[in-house]
Amino acid sequence: MTFIKRMLEQSGLPLTVRQFWWYSFCYWSIFAVITFGQLMMLWLLKEGVVMQPHEMFVWLLDGLFWWSTSPLVLYASIKVPIAFKVRQSSILKPILVHLAIVTFLNIFINILHYYITNPLMYRAVGKSVPLENYLFSFFIAYTASFGQYLLLVVGFNKVSYIYRYQELKQQHFETELNNEQLRGQLANAQLQSLKMQLNPHFLFNTLHSVVSLMVKNDIRKATLMITTLSDLLRAVLVNQSADFIPLQEELKLTRQYLDIQQIRFQDRLKVEYHIDPASELYPVPQLILQPIVENSITHGISDMTTNALIRITSTVSATGMQVTVFDNGLGAASRKASKGMGLGLQNTSLRLQQAYGTNARLEFEQPGSGGTSVTLHFDGR
Repeated sequence: MTFIKRMLEQSGLPLTVRQFWWYSFCYWSIFAVITFGQLMMLWLLKEGVVMQPHEMFVWLLDGLFWWSTSPLVLYASIKVPIAFKVRQSSILKPILVHLAIVTFLNIFINILHYYITNPLMYRAVGKSVPLENYLFSFFIAYTASFGQYLLLVVGFNKVSYIYRYQELKQQHFETELNNEQLRGQLANAQLQSLKMQLNPHFLFNTLHSVVSLMVKNDIRKATLMITTLSDLLRAVLVNQSADFIPLQEELKLTRQYLDIQQIRFQDRLKVEYHIDPASELYPVPQLILQPIVENSITHGISDMTTNALIRITSTVSATGMQVTVFDNGLGAASRKASKGMGLGLQNTSLRLQQAYGTNARLEFEQPGSGGTSVTLHFDGR
């Protein structure tokens, strides 16, 4: 029982032991019925010759013997599979091995009949089968038994291969699905991590501004800034589980952040919005504009005493959507030499890569005439 279970597990066939014996019985029964029909025709063609009961008994024992060898035959087919490959030598060796096995089984059953079945049958009915009949049966039935044996081996190898292939294919599909889910979870985790880096970044800067106002004893402005900051944080928390929000929602967060800055700059800062209505529902990563606007304030207009301008523009074209944040600071002339972009812009660029891959990019421009513009390109393809 354990041997058959192990053999079925190695083959990959979804069969129980009972099903295995039943299918084996059906397989050998087909050939038993064919052989019985051939014998009947042979005896009918011979005048005066009829099938004797003891001959039917021997024929029945033969069928039961081959049925009982099914586990051995299938185990041999697993250990020495017949694979039809390009090289002839690859198939010749296993065929010779199975030829030796079927030869042994044929010799064994005939010896068993001659030394055990024959004496028992003689005592029971007073008749026995002569030795020459067993020799005749061995040579006549050998080809048929080898064909039946080989058909079982090849068929079992083929069916086993199909089941194992389907199982491996299903496992491969499940593995790919799990990998895809893990990649998606990793991307979301990375996006969330980058977003969480931004939240405390502007929060600390704003609180620093509040402290500065309180040091200057400007309690009214400090209170207004804290209230406005509270509204901004409440709006961020409402969408904290969303990686993407419509552009119009992102612009609301940006306006709240700029309201805080206008408390600090008062009349020195002017903010303009030129928003294409077609872009308002376009999904963008949450807080994608805030670090760009903060960059414009910190590095662009913070030292300006009047007429500071920040302009936010969005357009939609056949190639996608573009959002530009422009400030009229002195641009390259006013900025200290630095390696690449600052933390905020680097973080924004990484978030775009994680969210869109090559379908989004960030462009940083500082024309010689002054000012700085940062443009986000979202590919519409």
